[in-house]
Amino acid sequence: MEPKKTYTGRPRRPRKTRSSVWLAEFASRRLITTGGIGTIVAIVTVFVFLLYVVGHLFLSASVTGQAHAEIDWAQAAPLQMGMDEDQLMCWALFPDGSLQLVRLDTGELLEKRNLFPDQHLTAVSFTPGGETTALGFEDGSVRMGTIRFDTSFLDPDELPDDVRGLEVGQAARVKSGMVLRTPQGQYRLQELAVDIKDPAKAARPSPVLLVDQSKTTTGQVVTVLTADGKLRLNTVLEKNNLLTGQTTYKLSGIDLPYAEYASTDPPLKLFMSALGDQIYLFWKDGRLVRIDARDKAKPMLAEVRDVLENGSLQVTEVRCLLGKGTFLVGDSSGRVRAWFYVPAEEAGRVVCAHDFPGTGAAVTALAVSDRSRSAAVAHRDGKIRLLFVTSDRVMAELDVSGQIPKSLVLAPKDDGLAAAAAGGIWQWTIDPLHPEITFKSLFSKVWYETHEKPEFVWQSTGGTDSFEPKYSLVPLIIGTLKASFYSLLFGVPLALLAAIYTSEFMHPKSKAVVKPTIELMASLPSVVLGFLAGLVFAQFVERIVPTVLASLFTVPLAFLVGAYFWQLLPDRLAQVLARGRFLFICLVMPPGLLAAIPVGALMEQVLFDGDLRRWLDGGGGSAVGGWVLVLLPLSAIVSVLLMGRYVNPWVRRQTIGLNRLKTALVDFGKFQSACAGTVLLAWVVALILDGFGFDARGLFLGPYSQRNALVVGFIMGFAIIPIIYTIAEDALSSVPEHLRAGSLATGATRWQTAIRIIIPTAMSGLFSAVMIGLGRAVGETMIVLMATGNTPVMNWSIFSGFRTLSANIAVELPDAVRNSTHYRTLFLAALTLFAITFVLNSLAELVRLRFRRRAYQL
Repeated sequence: MEPKKTYTGRPRRPRKTRSSVWLAEFASRRLITTGGIGTIVAIVTVFVFLLYVVGHLFLSASVTGQAHAEIDWAQAAPLQMGMDEDQLMCWALFPDGSLQLVRLDTGELLEKRNLFPDQHLTAVSFTPGGETTALGFEDGSVRMGTIRFDTSFLDPDELPDDVRGLEVGQAARVKSGMVLRTPQGQYRLQELAVDIKDPAKAARPSPVLLVDQSKTTTGQVVTVLTADGKLRLNTVLEKNNLLTGQTTYKLSGIDLPYAEYASTDPPLKLFMSALGDQIYLFWKDGRLVRIDARDKAKPMLAEVRDVLENGSLQVTEVRCLLGKGTFLVGDSSGRVRAWFYVPAEEAGRVVCAHDFPGTGAAVTALAVSDRSRSAAVAHRDGKIRLLFVTSDRVMAELDVSGQIPKSLVLAPKDDGLAAAAAGGIWQWTIDPLHPEITFKSLFSKVWYETHEKPEFVWQSTGGTDSFEPKYSLVPLIIGTLKASFYSLLFGVPLALLAAIYTSEFMHPKSKAVVKPTIELMASLPSVVLGFLAGLVFAQFVERIVPTVLASLFTVPLAFLVGAYFWQLLPDRLAQVLARGRFLFICLVMPPGLLAAIPVGALMEQVLFDGDLRRWLDGGGGSAVGGWVLVLLPLSAIVSVLLMGRYVNPWVRRQTIGLNRLKTALVDFGKFQSACAGTVLLAWVVALILDGFGFDARGLFLGPYSQRNALVVGFIMGFAIIPIIYTIAEDALSSVPEHLRAGSLATGATRWQTAIRIIIPTAMSGLFSAVMIGLGRAVGETMIVLMATGNTPVMNWSIFSGFRTLSANIAVELPDAVRNSTHYRTLFLAALTLFAITFVLNSLAELVRLRFRRRAYQL
């Protein structure tokens, strides 16, 4: 008897899998796994790299290499100091007119000159960021000149043996200068060069108390305060003698309104603006007098104010920043405040935009940078602070071992600082890194020079050396969201409705032609679409703005009216014409476009006082028209909801038993009532808002710009439609056929089946399509760059331009490579774009999962 076989639960396979199949499966599995892991690793690596680059923006400045050299400057504090780029030498100008050049590391006196043996120096002015100086003398004359370091490269054969043997980075004295061995093996010589012009004589000789100068388009302008109480704005006249070749100078100008202050103590400081049209006088008691000299025929006293706002304090030092627009005022409490002039329609005003709290010890010296908004502040207790004015940032704090610093100087590249005191001179090597960047400057309002108030501004480059960089990312983020919003507002409804119609209503033969054609639209290059948008479409829209706005309403209305007229057709005729429904839909569009012409003209006449462009620019007219335009879409949504909630059920009960024609007529009447109610609701709400004084101009509408969000909405919406349409149509087509058949079998129409069965089931796929379209819109560069004007403005007006993160990176990256701060800030913009996309995709995935669970429940 044979033993009984037990069933193991696993049936025996009749055939054996070939080894090639196993090998292919193994290779495919490993390849797919490797590819997936590699993709994740690549994305994480990019994110980590962005974090690494951006992280340097927020590091604090580092101070190294403190050195001290004993120099006998105890008799007098230098009026002005200067340092060479290699931080090897420092010159100092003293009240007696002597100029000394010393070696910083040893204190060795390299050169000493008596610049004015026959004159007594009484006033000095140096231009921040430049080498020019104005010098005032007891005889009332003024001399212009430059004190700078000249650089040259020497041939090794010209050097002594001990200098020729220098290692890279070492320096040695040659004559009255210093030679440095560069990393390239060159010998770079730096020498002091002084060029002081002949005196410019004044009409009324009197000792010069204060002097300042600016170089304008009309020539050299000098403001002089003399001991006889006269304040004059002079132009330096230059006359060349052709016979002798000698050049003589003369001061010719106008008296400024200063008589009421002539009997008081003289001011502490005198400054003039870079254009020479504003004169500033600072007193120790905190008084600031500003004289407006824009009208040279009639200069006037424009403003008098207190810069201390505390009667117990005194002004101890004042310096102007690069560009001569911002003034740093140090007082006896150690506080430093930044003041600048804000131009206005009339006389303007001087405001305090930045305030660095005091340390309790008086400010003894100030030094400003020749290339940025950096400044160094010395206090009586020996403390020195490095400040960056724009970002209100204290970069570093130094100490000179209990000495009182008398004078400060920053290196030309902001990478060094020297402080002179009775005990000698102290030197530090500084790496300021990126003081312009803080979380406040990136994401909060900052008060920039000449601006009336703190604002969000992105303007990373300028046309002058005195330009103040502005790195707020908020305008770029707003621009990115604005572009995405208007693009989706135009593209999503068209794409989704087209997908629904193609999937549920279109004949398969037509679908086989239409869908590939729309998908081919995705192959159009962005630069081509941007070119067409900026140079063709924008100019075309500019000429017919009212018609374009009217078409946004007339074209959808034409489709709806056509649909209602279709319902009025006899049943048999409608069935015969059903195959050509798509053709009839296409024939409805031209009447809608043609209707936009008279409707646009009527809308412009009724709502915008006959001129839309002038109305947008604030040229009069009621605010009702703007609110009607803004509120029409919202009131349409409200009308649809009210009709579906209250009107449709009542009409349905009243029309039971009516034939097809009568039901269609009732529906058409209901549609007309809904349209009238929509316009009426928008008009009533607009009247209410206008009555309370609200105006859409400045909120949702603004001055018309040729390249604006309306153009971007059309063109970028056109770019994202193929992606959204394809994915949405695939999601709708993938709904199981038995759901569609079951709904139709119960008596539901094809429209009811699509709305109540197909769309809820495919909702996760539809949402994914919209999110992928959003990702395309957020990351789009060329269309936005060429069609928006690339202006970093902050508003939601559909008629204004903007700048996005991606477009900003594309535009400024080539030039930013030369500027480390600008370069890393663009990386920060890329990281911000990365974060926005990641957050949106995460939210989209959560919503998609929720829709999927709901579809499973259905």
